[in-house]
Amino acid sequence: MEPIKGQLQSAMLNWDSSKKCEIHNTNFLFMPDGEETGESYCPICWRDAETKKLSESFSRQILDGDRVKKHNTLVKKSIIQDNTIKLATFDKFQPINAEEKRNKEHAMNVAMRYCEGEVFNTWIQSSETGVGKSHLAMSIVKTVNQFGNQETSCLFIDVARMMELIKGSFNNDDSIYTEEYFTTLCGEVDLLVLDDLGAETGDIYSTKRASEYTSNVLRSIFNARQDKSTIVTTNLSGKRLTGYVDKEGKHHAGMYDKKMISRAMVNIESIVFKESVDKRPSKVGF
Repeated sequence: MEPIKGQLQSAMLNWDSSKKCEIHNTNFLFMPDGEETGESYCPICWRDAETKKLSESFSRQILDGDRVKKHNTLVKKSIIQDNTIKLATFDKFQPINAEEKRNKEHAMNVAMRYCEGEVFNTWIQSSETGVGKSHLAMSIVKTVNQFGNQETSCLFIDVARMMELIKGSFNNDDSIYTEEYFTTLCGEVDLLVLDDLGAETGDIYSTKRASEYTSNVLRSIFNARQDKSTIVTTNLSGKRLTGYVDKEGKHHAGMYDKKMISRAMVNIESIVFKESVDKRPSKVGF
């Protein structure tokens, strides 16, 4: 757009002495867009209106830039170990039994509710690996990223890989993947997936507990997300997460400290696989 001053200088200054602005006490002027219409305007009011248009245009550009930045968060900042998960969609999740069909429908309903702005947490659990927990989680977050509010930011984080990157930053001053980076990033996004919780400790079938440091990092993330939605996938049972007392009366501590778990399990929706089996192994001949 030509600068306002230039427009004024290049236009013929044809004053309309029959009209006067009540606000600025100045005669009207036939402005550049009034030459053909025969309309005259207060030059000061016209200038202010053009300035407002420019300001609104710049504001829209900034807002659109912010929206694009938030939309791209899922692609640009997610931490994903298994690259095949990037291709996951609801259409590609093919149920082979009634439970998987129910869980797919449940996950699609969850995605719709997130798109509508509802805030709650979703846990997708199975004691068996490879049943499609991460697939459904990615399908949900992709749907929200595509069809939800334009200003909604989404993120998918593999917990084990996140902890590896954080620990790797301890002796690497050039690494951006610090504890602060992840706690800030995970705390700010509107919808977060924490994938494969428990895998960061190693063998999920052992009685090993998460380190105090890991629990602290996760607690910091959940603390920052009390008013936001989080999806968690895990192979850990409720007992392993929270602790339990066995038949002999012996107490077994949970995988994580109680503060972290109490934060993580507020207002949750559960999608549980009990009958499904690992779809990934293929016949190896031995």
